[in-house]
Amino acid sequence: MDTDEQSGAATLGFDHYVFVLRRQWRVVIAGAVLGAIAAAGYLVLAPQTVTATTTINLNVITTEPFSAQRAASGLLDDATETAIARSHVVASRASDLLDGAVSASEIRSASTVTTSSGAAVVTVDYDAATAAAAVKGADAVASAYLTFRSEQAQERISVMVTSLTERIDALNSTLGDVNSQLASADPNSVAFAQATTQQQQILTELDGLLSQRNGLQSVDTTGGIVLSAAEDNELGYAPGRTTTLLTGLAAGLVLGIIAAFVRNPFDRRLRSAAETSRALGTPVFATLDARREDVPARGASADALRVTRERLLVDVYLGTAVLVIDATHEDETSPTAVNLAVVTAQVGHDVQLIVPAGSGEFREHLTTALALDKREDGYAASGTVPTLGVFTATDAGDERQGDLLLTEQTHAAIAGADGETLTFIVLPVTAHPASILAGLRVAQSVVVVAKEHRTTLTEIRWLKDEAEAIDTPVLGAVVERGSRRAGRGGESGIVWPLAGRSERASAREAGGSGHVADSDSVSV
Repeated sequence: MDTDEQSGAATLGFDHYVFVLRRQWRVVIAGAVLGAIAAAGYLVLAPQTVTATTTINLNVITTEPFSAQRAASGLLDDATETAIARSHVVASRASDLLDGAVSASEIRSASTVTTSSGAAVVTVDYDAATAAAAVKGADAVASAYLTFRSEQAQERISVMVTSLTERIDALNSTLGDVNSQLASADPNSVAFAQATTQQQQILTELDGLLSQRNGLQSVDTTGGIVLSAAEDNELGYAPGRTTTLLTGLAAGLVLGIIAAFVRNPFDRRLRSAAETSRALGTPVFATLDARREDVPARGASADALRVTRERLLVDVYLGTAVLVIDATHEDETSPTAVNLAVVTAQVGHDVQLIVPAGSGEFREHLTTALALDKREDGYAASGTVPTLGVFTATDAGDERQGDLLLTEQTHAAIAGADGETLTFIVLPVTAHPASILAGLRVAQSVVVVAKEHRTTLTEIRWLKDEAEAIDTPVLGAVVERGSRRAGRGGESGIVWPLAGRSERASAREAGGSGHVADSDSVSV
């Protein structure tokens, strides 16, 4: 495969994806909406957790807080501070601050402690069912933690100061004894010299001990300060409203897209002229509104059919037969199928219209609308369109006939048309396959009259395959606008899907169906 073929295949694939998504857009939207609804329901039913955050700055408890040799924050240990903040002792104190509303174990489970800046900044997160409880819990844990640090520091300093005081008192007592010895000893004696040396040693030690005690007594034992209380910080919610809704919407959208591709092969109704054109592989000549009373066509519908007529006359030769397949699935023959013959006759061409499956009521309506003058041979000339004639066979329904619709009289009328007469044979797509195949055989071209939301892809593909099999060209289609809610009415005949020619079907599946743009169609 060369580069151009690969590019064409890639484009066709992308076009197919876009086509399916546009065709099944309601499924995609429904999936997204259901995903959003499911996410909203989850937010309503799932237990909500509110997270409050308190940030504190720890005070470094040291006798040399402004030492230039080592930063104060270097005296703190991350693991130690985290363990203390999450300890049972701190949790018990926090429980007391909350008046016992929450146990120590529950507080430890609900709280999370993280450190930063060398453990100098501690963040306490607390989870609760309500915002008020989360705020109180975070502040209680932070307060209990700072209080515990302060009390622990004070206790350790108190022990050391007590020990130093005892030593100082002992030295003072010894110093008193030495001073007494000095007062009574001969200054020139050895005892006086020894007492003097001992006095100096005691005074030196006392100076050091007094300095240490003074340093300990001047230590700031404050545990730290609260940088931002829980009520000053933004609360966190789990599950998050925005995240959950967006996740549900995205998941629903993905499922909707998958459902669209799964449903598309089973959705056989053709919704628009573009889909009809894609299925037939031919242009749609016009998209119009069709009403029973509009025979002959009037207004915008007549204008669209005139354009259709001119395009048909390019490919249709006088003296030939055109098979018009009525795929509208209405109770009566489509007025559009009849009006194709009428507008062709209005320009002066001799036209013979044959509607083998028309009901008695339809024929009466046609007789009135076209002012038909019936003759005994089944041919009726129109009083309003002089070059139009309608043929009605009298042997229809005879089981001895080769076909119940295309009877011997009908075949004779088709064969008997002169070289200047254009014959339009209108058959419903619900007719027996044998009648449709007979019509394809006697006709030289085919035109399809489809209806939005009524005509199905299966019958169009079957018709196209059978026409191609006997080299009868399908020239195009005219699409009637339809209501999606309208019923199919009473229909009989073909039960779809109907198996087509296998040798043609396999070739079509391998080659794929081409997309024919409907830019030439006329919409009214």
